[in-house]
Amino acid sequence: MITRGYFIGQIIDELTSITDKIKNRAKLGLTDIHIHLEDFYRDILNITLDLNLINLNQERQNSPGLDLGDVAKEIAFQITGDKSSAKVNETLGKAASYTTSYKKIRILTLQNKQSSYSINAELSKTFEFTEDDIWDVNDVLNKVMHLELDKLQRLSELISKEVARVTIELEIPDENGKYQTSIDKFIEKIPNERFNGISAYYHFHSTKTEPFGLTEEDVLNDIELLIKTLKKLPRITRQFFSVIYSRGEWEDTEKYINQDYLKRICTFPDMEGELRLLNEAGLCFWQEPDDQGQSATFLIRLPRQAKSDYFSCEFSEFINVKKLNLENVLVTLDFSGFE
Repeated sequence: MITRGYFIGQIIDELTSITDKIKNRAKLGLTDIHIHLEDFYRDILNITLDLNLINLNQERQNSPGLDLGDVAKEIAFQITGDKSSAKVNETLGKAASYTTSYKKIRILTLQNKQSSYSINAELSKTFEFTEDDIWDVNDVLNKVMHLELDKLQRLSELISKEVARVTIELEIPDENGKYQTSIDKFIEKIPNERFNGISAYYHFHSTKTEPFGLTEEDVLNDIELLIKTLKKLPRITRQFFSVIYSRGEWEDTEKYINQDYLKRICTFPDMEGELRLLNEAGLCFWQEPDDQGQSATFLIRLPRQAKSDYFSCEFSEFINVKKLNLENVLVTLDFSGFE
């Protein structure tokens, strides 16, 4: 059975860890607070103090002086990473416009508060503000210690759910402006092709007995179009294209793959998604069967915007004669053999 002590220990550990990160940021002059942190402490205060605080910065962009407010209970909070007397007095000055909505304000500093404060007596009169109204996380934790078990559990669940995102928001960038946690590690990089020209490819086709009919510039543009098209596709999609291109069958100058055959040789769970991506890239098109009882097929071709009407045939012939690895060309974009 989970006890009060377990919940309290977990809450103290997580909030203390967050406070330490905020203190580290403050040492570098980073005292700004992201709106997600405001919402995080709003929810903590609502559970702990039985309030219904809302984020005033969402109601009114950059609400001056105060961040959270409960109009029904006439109390508001400023959430800040700055623990100084100057910040306290600045908040009191800006909060003066809220006297009709709130009778009491408190300042929650997310660092450990100072041992004493120099509060402007004139500014503090409006809300009867004293040093006791300056809280830090330890003051919140003192309130947490006396919560009923059901509220402790709610608070524990909230913190467990949000602590990872809060921690990310508090990360300090390195000297290059990079953060430890970044979406970059989850995003596939756009590949770099190996391509230095098409002299070998052009010579192969232009020296055949039958007329070629394309200039070297035309051929260069076609190959560059193919590379550009492939680079836009995810690696797994390029691999799928390589498979169907190698397994397809020629009918005159067009290559097709039988839909039923494809379903049997490929059990990839999102094959339909790969086919959609290839269709949108202009590389694969579903073909309705000519007669009832026949299988549908997919027409596999290289970019139809190519200058050459026989680009697919010419490309395939060059790959086969020169014994190039098709997967290296289509997946890793190694066109070095075309030079």
